[in-house]
Amino acid sequence: MGLFWDTNQVICDVLEVRDQYMHLRVRCTVTQQVFLATFVYHVYNVSRRRNLWEYLTLLGASITLPWIVLGDFNCFLFPQDKRGGQALTAYLFHDLQEFMMATSLVDASSSGSFYTWTNGSIWSKLDRVLMNFV
Repeated sequence: MGLFWDTNQVICDVLEVRDQYMHLRVRCTVTQQVFLATFVYHVYNVSRRRNLWEYLTLLGASITLPWIVLGDFNCFLFPQDKRGGQALTAYLFHDLQEFMMATSLVDASSSGSFYTWTNGSIWSKLDRVLMNFV
């Protein structure tokens, strides 16, 4: 994963990079507001995704700044996050919901297309932005 930013707008300090996420401290050069951003990716395996949730839950316990966690979560939060294909069962939502409750993160509202992935017959919302209210 690569991230690029305009240094006239933001200054980013990369705090940690792992195979499933990149964690940064971001400062807006205009407003001087500081927040943390964690970009997640490659969370296709359930056991690896659970390890990611556990680590980010520990990380979240020490965060006192505004925090956003965003990227390709490759899992569902609500039944309406998938259209077509096999019906979703409740256990598919459990891990992400538990992670969000443990870290006080909420799903940010978005505009544009609701679904972020399709194969033509199945539509899914797999990418999202989560945020806290510190």
